[in-house]
Amino acid sequence: MPEYVTFEMETTDDPDVRLLYINQTLTEEPEIYPTAEEGALGSPIAQLLCIDIEGIAALTIQPDHLIITRQPDMDWTMLIDDVRDALRDFYL
Repeated sequence: MPEYVTFEMETTDDPDVRLLYINQTLTEEPEIYPTAEEGALGSPIAQLLCIDIEGIAALTIQPDHLIITRQPDMDWTMLIDDVRDALRDFYL
């Protein structure tokens, strides 16, 4: 496991969806949570993000990246900062 956690964000055609790549293995198999409520019952990473972070509407976890759908009025900068902080704490 790397001694640090790095992130790279990509935009999509949908203004409410972002891809967040990470240098850690997030999951072995893809996980899809169409709602934050479903994510709150999912894997430890899904629970962490969907319970502790305000503004996530849906979440897909791939081995090396997240697909995050925000609630429409949520600010991306704050949301991505919260996700990064949570994942750093999780992995370090």
